[in-house]
Amino acid sequence: MLLATRCGACDRPGPSPCPACHAALRPPAPDVDPPGLAGLVALLRYDGPARPLVARVKYRNRRQAVAWLADGLAARLGATPVDIVTWAPTTGDHRRRRGFDHGEVLARAVARRLGRPARRLLRRAPGPPQTGRDAHHRRGAPPRFTVVRPLPSGTRVLVVDDVVTTGATLRAASAAVRRAGALPVPACAARTPPPGPPPAR
Repeated sequence: MLLATRCGACDRPGPSPCPACHAALRPPAPDVDPPGLAGLVALLRYDGPARPLVARVKYRNRRQAVAWLADGLAARLGATPVDIVTWAPTTGDHRRRRGFDHGEVLARAVARRLGRPARRLLRRAPGPPQTGRDAHHRRGAPPRFTVVRPLPSGTRVLVVDDVVTTGATLRAASAAVRRAGALPVPACAARTPPPGPPPAR
């Protein structure tokens, strides 16, 4: 039986994203890479319809947009060399409550398009999630990751995350890969736009 699909952004029946939402999606704003994330590959600017498109995958396990996101990320990577694909794992509490890890779902889809293996390489130490914390606290107490299996020196590891705001999570995950002697390639589905100028008085 085929299940009807709905747009992950506006919930209209049909493809995800639908043509109207697709037209409103924007690439990330030109900005310098966050510290420790040189060469960051990002698909979308995290505003407008990109917010519900990504958030429904993350919080509601609405996977209709995963294929489209994976296609886009793989295309953005282009000829970037990658040996293994992994992800920045969510907290254990979030995984137990949601029943899945959205980063893993996206990373495995990207790996299939790249023709590369997807491996669970990182373990996240207990600690608070980044969601809902302001930029100061995100930077001040980033998550801690360790690599759980040996990696040959120089292995190029694509590290996938859903959204980059300050870059704290993806930076910590990439740093763990680097400590293991591998070369991280950071990537995300969406990047929060830089703050605009303060309003005129």
